[in-house]
Amino acid sequence: MKHEPTYVEIFLTRLAFFFCGGSVYRAFADRLPLGGHERVLDFGCGMGTVAYFVAKRLHRGHLTCLDVSERWLNACRKTLRSFWNVSFLRGEATHLTKESFDIVYCHFVLHDIPERELERIIPALSVSLKRGGLLVFREPLKETGKLGAIKRLMEGNGMSPSFSRVTDVPIMGNALESVYIKL
Repeated sequence: MKHEPTYVEIFLTRLAFFFCGGSVYRAFADRLPLGGHERVLDFGCGMGTVAYFVAKRLHRGHLTCLDVSERWLNACRKTLRSFWNVSFLRGEATHLTKESFDIVYCHFVLHDIPERELERIIPALSVSLKRGGLLVFREPLKETGKLGAIKRLMEGNGMSPSFSRVTDVPIMGNALESVYIKL
């Protein structure tokens, strides 16, 4: 699995954030069921494109941004430098503590992870959620095989589907947005 993005990838993501932030990233963040007090994990945070809009909504909560890439985390720190309610972790989901989060979200991340790695990551994300916590993801619809594996792993690790919808994401195409609840 590729861990470090090229500087061109970071630059292109920054451009997409600047030009399409509201229609792509804010739209996803605004649909997250947040009251403002939750402990939230952004799994695979990248440069913080969704996190920027989530952190604004967590008036009394906390956002943890996790990525395996030091370059992405450095870019994320820059994106979120004005927020006090954010912490940054470099590493794997398997290092998360039990029942730490009310909500975990992934935005266009899971489809890039090999299935054998997902077999370790999804159970770790489930364990990190409090009972009744939510795991929310948005993934490309064209990745049907990977989406099937993600669904199987979610349901096999104590997660129940709560809501799904197909949406057209500017620049990125059709995507599946799903919400799973930890039983």
